[in-house]
Order: sequence, then C-alpha cells, then structure tokens
Amino acid sequence: MLFLFNSEYNGNHYEILLLPDKFSFEVLEVELKGSLWNQTNKIHISKDYEFFNGRKEYAFEVTGAYYANRLALCEYLEKIKKQATAIFFREILPEYYAPLGVGILREISREAFKNNPEKFSDISFALNIAKTRLKNPISLWTNNSTLLKEFKKQKRLTSWF
Repeated sequence: MLFLFNSEYNGNHYEILLLPDKFSFEVLEVELKGSLWNQTNKIHISKDYEFFNGRKEYAFEVTGAYYANRLALCEYLEKIKKQATAIFFREILPEYYAPLGVGILREISREAFKNNPEKFSDISFALNIAKTRLKNPISLWTNNSTLLKEFKKQKRLTSWF
C-alpha cells in the first residue's frame, strides 16, 4: 500500500509519497519562476536523498529543509511503527515572498502527517493524483527522483501475492 500526503502553507506546497520499502528519504524542491529564490526564467530543481545506510555528508542542495522534513517523517514513522521510502515533492510558489526559516517547513510536513493519507495500490495512481495538485508536470519530478528510479528497478514480493 502506498500513501500520499499533501499540505500547503504560505506558498510552500508538499506532496509526500510513502512507498512500502525499507527506510530511504528524498526531498525534491522546485522553485517556480518568480519565487523569492528563483528570479530567472527557468524552473530550478534541487534534491538531496539518502538510502537505507544514511548519508555520509551534510545535505548540500536542499540543506536545512532536508533535515526539517526528515524529522517530521521520522516522527510519523515512529508513531505508526513502520519503515518506508519517502519522497517529498516541494513546490516553492511565488506567494512565498519572505523567508520564514526551515521550522515552517517542518510544521507543514507535520501537518500533512496529521491527516489521513490517500491510499493506493499502484504508484502510477498515486502520481496521477499528485499531479493534479502540482503546478509543474509530474515528469519533472519523476525524471529527477533518484529513489523513484531505484524503486522501479526491482520487483517486490508483494507483486506475486
């Protein structure tokens, strides 16, 4: 079973996908044109991730937001007593015009995990729902996600049951 959470506050939109697998974690951030950190005419994407064995160095693209989101995720996983592969899609919209610090991102993620998740049996269904709420094409996210590519490489035992 796959879970999809979402939350939005002050120009920060999250879609959080939990996949049934051992712990791994990825944050992809897309800064839309005209947002505070992207005054260019191009979309900017940043990402940091870790596999089950963890990171060897500090997250250098998403930086503090990475750890703020990771904390909210770990609190949720501890509460439900499960592991998961988690992929956070964050869109930074032009409405996010003043830096509020990474604490606000932790709270947006915590808020998402307070709600009941949307549940799916297939990853394509979950991504189709997420794309209805994202401003950018879902391919931007799927083409840049290291963990999605890794997840799709190997069949799971559950596919035979």
